[in-house]
Amino acid sequence: MEEKKVDVDIAYLPPEIIRNILKRLPVKSLVRFHCVSKEWRNLFKTQSFIGDHLEHSNHQNPGLLFQCFDGSDLLNLYCLDSEMQVWEFPKPPLHDYRKPDKIVGSCNGLLCVQINDPHVAPHPLLVWNPSIREVRLVPAINFHQDYEDYNIGFGFSSIINDYKIVIACNSQCYTEISAVQVYSLIAGSWKEVKFCLNCTECLSDDSVTLNGVMFWLGSKRVGKDTDDDEVQIVSFDLANEVFTSIAIPKLHLWTTLTVYEEKLAIVSCMTKSELSVVDLWVMEEGVHASGEIWSWTKRYTSNPYPCWLYPQTIWRNEIVCTADIENKPTAVLVNPTTKRIKKHVISKCDCGPDILNYSESLVPVGGMKSLQVFCMASTHP
Repeated sequence: MEEKKVDVDIAYLPPEIIRNILKRLPVKSLVRFHCVSKEWRNLFKTQSFIGDHLEHSNHQNPGLLFQCFDGSDLLNLYCLDSEMQVWEFPKPPLHDYRKPDKIVGSCNGLLCVQINDPHVAPHPLLVWNPSIREVRLVPAINFHQDYEDYNIGFGFSSIINDYKIVIACNSQCYTEISAVQVYSLIAGSWKEVKFCLNCTECLSDDSVTLNGVMFWLGSKRVGKDTDDDEVQIVSFDLANEVFTSIAIPKLHLWTTLTVYEEKLAIVSCMTKSELSVVDLWVMEEGVHASGEIWSWTKRYTSNPYPCWLYPQTIWRNEIVCTADIENKPTAVLVNPTTKRIKKHVISKCDCGPDILNYSESLVPVGGMKSLQVFCMASTHP
């Protein structure tokens, strides 16, 4: 008896449809899919796919990373996702309970981690992608002299397709920025860069990077008395490696730099009689009638809120502040458009956390897998 042949229609999806589906998946799934086919494995390593996946992650699945320190100063990390769910974040590689870590920068899914070793200055750094478990140890800097303090920034420039770490060093007595070192992830080395802004005494601990330019709040000496110092913004072009200063409006005591609608922004908060008012300023770039290249517009002023608020960042176009409400660390989210206010108790933190924006990505750091780093650490006392 002759066997019948059955035609089976094999489902087929065009490559562009498959790619569009894959870019929407979490990194954890894509890592597992490396073994599906060589074609997929190679696709996940291309710059174009990494960029498409990152863009989707930034817009659809951004997270807030909480740095929480307990009573023993140990670092605990938690992430608030776009569905308002909190999950425990992995600890950085080389985590040592004797040397608490700190995340000093977050950019495109990469975290710049500072290992607070009291015997080394500046403290050791590493660049870490927790999603793909890849880490790169940053070589130490050999300064010619001791400095009083350091400010660290971490950012990306699409012009040169490179991530850079910037360390600004304060001289003794905090009289001025006296040295700047820049680390390139591509070059894998440090270089000294000239700081040309006279009378700049210090920079804020936190920086923000937008369109390849890194920004800090800084103080500028305008008289003999420190009370005469004025606040300015110090910017650093990561591609051209040039510093500039930007004037800002008079602000309240609690102030932070952030990004709002793809523009540099300032969130400022004033508290009086246990009532806090939050202002949002946005910088517009272009040549104006006054001759200034930049101008500032106040986009929002909140109604008084019945507690102390500390501005942190902007997440999904909402202003994020921290507060201590009923002795519980709380994230307060203020929507400048709807004026709606949401509260989220950070139950896993003993005190108010530092907060950073975070999106998972496939961006490589050109280093080793975390497991390899742990093995190296275990063999070296």
